[in-house]
Amino acid sequence: MRRFIAAGTSDVGRVRDGNEDAYLVADSVVAVADGMGGHVAGEVASAAALEPLQALDGRVFPDATEALTALRDAVVAANDAVTRMAQDEPSYRGMGTTLTAALVEGRRLHVAHVGDSRAYLLRGGQLSQLTDDHTLVQHLIDEGQLTHEEAANHPQRSVVTRAIGVSPEIDVDAMTLELLPEDQILLCSDGLTGVVSDEDIAGALDDTEDINRALDRLVAMANEAGGPDNITAVLLRFEDPDAEVVDGSRTVAIRTIENGSDQDWAGRLGSYGAFGSARPQFDASEGDDPSRFSGLVLRSVAILVGIAVLLGVLYGGGRFLLSQNYYVGLDDQQVVIYQGIDTEIGPVSLSWIVERSELTLDDIPSYYHLTLEEGLNAADINDARRQVRGIPLRETAEEDEVAPGGDDADDGASDGTP
Repeated sequence: MRRFIAAGTSDVGRVRDGNEDAYLVADSVVAVADGMGGHVAGEVASAAALEPLQALDGRVFPDATEALTALRDAVVAANDAVTRMAQDEPSYRGMGTTLTAALVEGRRLHVAHVGDSRAYLLRGGQLSQLTDDHTLVQHLIDEGQLTHEEAANHPQRSVVTRAIGVSPEIDVDAMTLELLPEDQILLCSDGLTGVVSDEDIAGALDDTEDINRALDRLVAMANEAGGPDNITAVLLRFEDPDAEVVDGSRTVAIRTIENGSDQDWAGRLGSYGAFGSARPQFDASEGDDPSRFSGLVLRSVAILVGIAVLLGVLYGGGRFLLSQNYYVGLDDQQVVIYQGIDTEIGPVSLSWIVERSELTLDDIPSYYHLTLEEGLNAADINDARRQVRGIPLRETAEEDEVAPGGDDADDGASDGTP
């Protein structure tokens, strides 16, 4: 069995008086939250946002889709909790927090994200940013109105466009990826990424065997660069079974329950015809039992009736219910939008293609392929189209530079925290 080793750290930095960041390292869930709002409010927001995620710890899910949905729901619940606290307590008005969370499910990692804290994947010495910064400068970069170099010194680089707790409704980015042995996952606040380059972060993770020392090295580099903000980081390492456990870290053993497609659904339907008194067992060498033949006939009829009922439901009222669901997935190599749910019952598919995009797997980074294979649930057709537009492109994912974050702010405005 493979395992995860995880650890986290947080430092106030060299400029701030208090630490408004918070982090979570549990058995199967990790997260980083960067609070904003000044005084105690930012600290309250970041701590409150972690509570719904803590409730996910140790849960076992039947498949990857349900696990990712549960993680997204927990982030939505975090937004509800922080928003409600800000409404109920005048001194908390204007508070909010970023939230970047990861759920371990076997060899899969599910990530949910709001704000400008980040999740990275280090694989084979190459560092890839998994999340998008929800900042004004990143939006301007995406629109082609700003270069990465210009963004580094932009006067509005501290403005975030999405955060937990600033609005009753929240749009959560989410993805799933399959991990390999020796992969490292880093979640961190912009107190690290705002002053330390991706190249230096990759070097620190790649060169430091002890997970806690690797985290200490990241904090030290941020402080050496001025430490203008709180610095928080959580590191996970996906290791082979024979790897040595590092003292002071948390070892997480995870098992996955697969959602098999070869279940005996016809047999279960046939069991509906099996009620009645028990019959004695007969040896075939003593002659045929007429009741056995009769039982087989009844069972076969029950199976056929069950299938007919199932098909009637699917193609009648069931199809109407299915039509209310959408998801983004693959048709061979092409990215498409499906209507229905991503499953099959025997020969019957419960979804159908309603739109095709121009994207293929060749256009998309390999780490995102599993996410598309699993499918991205959508609230409606417009949400599905938005998710298609948000799929990372290979040329974007392979850029060497990314826009640095800055001090957090709420609802598109600087937080004003000194």
